[in-house]
Amino acid sequence: MKYLAVVSFIFSFLPLLQAQESEIAEPFLYVAHRGASYLAPENTLASIELAWELGADAAECDIMLTAYKQVILFHDKNTKKLTGENHVVTDTPWETLKHLTIIPRESNRPEYTGETIPLLTHALATIPEDRMLVIEIKTGPEIIPHLKQIIDQQVIRGQISFIAFDFETIRQIKALYPGLPAYYLSMIKADLKKHMDAIVESRLTGVDLRHGMIDQKLMDRCHAAGLEVWCWTVNDPETALKMKNLGVSAITTDRPAWLKNSLETMK
Repeated sequence: MKYLAVVSFIFSFLPLLQAQESEIAEPFLYVAHRGASYLAPENTLASIELAWELGADAAECDIMLTAYKQVILFHDKNTKKLTGENHVVTDTPWETLKHLTIIPRESNRPEYTGETIPLLTHALATIPEDRMLVIEIKTGPEIIPHLKQIIDQQVIRGQISFIAFDFETIRQIKALYPGLPAYYLSMIKADLKKHMDAIVESRLTGVDLRHGMIDQKLMDRCHAAGLEVWCWTVNDPETALKMKNLGVSAITTDRPAWLKNSLETMK
């Protein structure tokens, strides 16, 4: 009888132990979207460094090529919207682009007025040893030789990973750096379904999806294929909690510290 009581006691704790193991095995990362872009101008050194200060697990940035093949942090093909000056990024030299000032959002702190466009090398130099810079490639594969030169030559203290909407670009990056995480970006289920077999065959780490397309069926399919699922861009706690409960392992947000604190208070 004592033996049965002991066994019953042990089994009563199994659900708790399994839940604890699940939390350990499945981390939930907060990725600062274009840096901490709610408080500092997007894709600037200020936004990247603020992400580290706020405790974000990772900071995401967008990269593009200039006229003479420098790799810069910038999202749009044209600078008009973000700087007020009209330049096509790929046709403009770095010497011109580096003097452009990013127009702050209303939510940006006043002390970050006057931030400019940085090179990728500048952002890589800021990564703490225990954090990750998530590099979104906004071009096609033409950027890869120039990106490779930077990565191979620069001393990087922390981690880096890659994301891209262009499948061939992310496929080539993963083939070039098989040991580094690489995720295919998608915003509609039909696109993901179209590329799913190729994603698995290319041994991508996972997918990074618009949060609105994610449901349990999609999560089950991705996990069955051995793929991690990240999501973007979430700035409200309810949606973030839903993503976490579904098994998403990283969430991209403009407000990493605020969102993390909000989720902790909801527990």
